[in-house]
Amino acid sequence: MTSGNTPYLDQNPPLVSVIVPVYNVAPFLDRCIKSILNQTCPSLELLLIDDGSTDNSLEICQKLGETDTRIRIFKQENQGSSVARNLGLDHASGTYIAFVDSDDWIAAEMLEAMVSSAQANALSVVECAARTSVQIRKEGAVSTPADPGSLLSIESMEQTMERLIDHLNFAVWRRIYHRDSIGELRFIPRKIHQDVFFTLDVLNSLDKIGYISIPYYNYNIDNESVIRSPYNSKKLDAIDAIYYVTDQTAQYGPSVRRSAMKHVAEALVYHYDSLFRNPDLDPDGSRRKEIRNNISKNLVPGTRSLYPMLAKVLPPRLYSLFLRLNQKRISLQTALLKR
Repeated sequence: MTSGNTPYLDQNPPLVSVIVPVYNVAPFLDRCIKSILNQTCPSLELLLIDDGSTDNSLEICQKLGETDTRIRIFKQENQGSSVARNLGLDHASGTYIAFVDSDDWIAAEMLEAMVSSAQANALSVVECAARTSVQIRKEGAVSTPADPGSLLSIESMEQTMERLIDHLNFAVWRRIYHRDSIGELRFIPRKIHQDVFFTLDVLNSLDKIGYISIPYYNYNIDNESVIRSPYNSKKLDAIDAIYYVTDQTAQYGPSVRRSAMKHVAEALVYHYDSLFRNPDLDPDGSRRKEIRNNISKNLVPGTRSLYPMLAKVLPPRLYSLFLRLNQKRISLQTALLKR
């Protein structure tokens, strides 16, 4: 991919800083780090932020760091990925910033293709598509075109916001950011769904971004994480990330606002259902009442989403009964399939 007139040079400071928070991911870490070190873009630094790992993740980082001077290792007490990313941002020296989660991995051409697109089109942010580990096992490898620019779309923020909301593409790891687009912005410490706040805050300062429809990023869903852990008070407290979507898209056109309202209604159902299954987190039912009211407010005309509609029309006791009966139906179907 690199040619004689390539803009990439070994340089100090580097062209790209890749920030990777690390916490107890030993089985996946070597794959992640090597996918970054094997990038066709040679001018990069890799900041590995160990977040108080109790397995041998730090040792893996240190061993690889002994063989590659592009690796910089930082250690902190366990404070979460948001604090780890902030530490990385404080020490990053690259013109562009990329985030990679430590159990994921990226295609060798990813950074070069995205930075080339950013430079050629004066873009502060470029995003790429992604695939899950399950998709990769089912579909196999995807061949990337020789000219990724042929699959680059330059989107207005109206287009970007509608696409992000409709496909829930808030994760920061799917983009590279010119450091000026981040400035002094940092992640909210110890916050679930921190990416929603960071992504909306960055993108709302722009008038366009680039989108490459090539799945350069490989997202691992085989690893247990806080997002996939049982429902708890920390997840309930993160409900404000849902409302932030409508708050930060009110200035856009009706299509974006409709997508935002649809997202809010559907996302709130997760919390509404979870509180019925975990009533100890809402003993007087006040949170469920509040959530139900907000589901009703954000139901867009003509919606066909079953659960938000039922949450609106059914009294809480009947909705709770519906959930229990539906769970029994699912359990029965699962048992029959296992025979």
